[in-house]
Amino acid sequence: MRSRLVAFAAGVWLLQQQPELPGRQWLWLLPLVLTPLLLPAGRGGMQGYARQFLLILVCAALGFAWAGTRAQLRMADALPPAWEGVDLQVVGVVAGLPDRDAHGERFDFRVEKLLTPGATAPANLRLSWPAPEWAGKRAPRRLAAGERWQFSVRLKRPHGTANPDGFDYEAWLLQQNIRATGYVREKGGAVRLGESGRPLDLVQRLREAMRQRIAQALGGHPQAGVITALAVGDQNAVPHGNWRVYNRTGTSHLMSISGLHITLFATLIGGLAYALWRRAPALVLRLPARRAALLLGWLAALAYALLAGFQIPAQRTLFMLSVLVLGFWLQRQPRPASLLLLALAAVLLFDPWAVLAPGFWLSFGALAAMMWAVQGVLGAEGRVSAWLRTQAAVTIVLAPALLLLFHQLSLVSPLANALAI
Repeated sequence: MRSRLVAFAAGVWLLQQQPELPGRQWLWLLPLVLTPLLLPAGRGGMQGYARQFLLILVCAALGFAWAGTRAQLRMADALPPAWEGVDLQVVGVVAGLPDRDAHGERFDFRVEKLLTPGATAPANLRLSWPAPEWAGKRAPRRLAAGERWQFSVRLKRPHGTANPDGFDYEAWLLQQNIRATGYVREKGGAVRLGESGRPLDLVQRLREAMRQRIAQALGGHPQAGVITALAVGDQNAVPHGNWRVYNRTGTSHLMSISGLHITLFATLIGGLAYALWRRAPALVLRLPARRAALLLGWLAALAYALLAGFQIPAQRTLFMLSVLVLGFWLQRQPRPASLLLLALAAVLLFDPWAVLAPGFWLSFGALAAMMWAVQGVLGAEGRVSAWLRTQAAVTIVLAPALLLLFHQLSLVSPLANALAI
């Protein structure tokens, strides 16, 4: 099973490395061609090994075809060239927290309908709303998450520079399912139409309200942006000086709500639920305390992931926790490596573009290192020695990946992360 999951992940990764997408008519041809070769033909000797090898090839081909099909569907949601640079009247919802600076506001926009006759546009846009000349150091607050608006916009297809080792903006937009960018035209007018009633938009409004409340409570405190980043996943308010310190100490990942934050929060809630649940006999008779702790811990992880904007790192963590919780809930004891690979497959089924994110490799690499470090030693050594062993394993395993992905490595990172965590 583990080799097949690895093969599926390898097929997804291989598709993402292609310079262009294969034709849709070819994507599912390879798995279909290889499938008849898997008919029972004996389980012993070379025939058995050959059958296992072919099964691995089929799993890799399935991963390749799955990622290719998802890419074809996403690429099909494109802005026609004829509608680039043309004023379009759109109605939709502000999806996510808007970013504000002296130049204006930038936000994701989910299109509900187009009012321009005959026009077509992608479902998800990345828009900017230029600030008035009198805005000063920060643009005025004109819109909020979860609001419905009617805009006149000018759009263009996503473009990014192709500099070696530079940030691939176009690939990032594709990963975020944003298929066009543009700006709001003041000439066409902007009309607020109320608030969206969709559950996820209600969560976005809650995030906006929390961000505003933190800003009001902390005022101009230099760490207000850090609190906002850790509470609702908005990193834009973190001062640049802080980012310089985080980069030098290798602690930048602590400002992005992902595996560490969600797992710690879920563990805290699950542990508290276990301690309280087991003291109520009536509750224990209905549901064992361990199962209740698993369920409430998972719900806490889901709530925190939604509050953080349900970005890709949070999604990845939630899927991993879901697989782990399901395994324990069913009272099965699969090997940790199998659970990790199941989580890997679940992430790639939902988001085949996850392999493009450095956080994907760092998250699974760190988990694999921790599993390897504690294998066979749980309960055999003290907490301090186990913690040192785990910290050393994560540092050693992730050092090559950090050098390859970011071309830098902080020598004080292990100590800084230990203290910060």
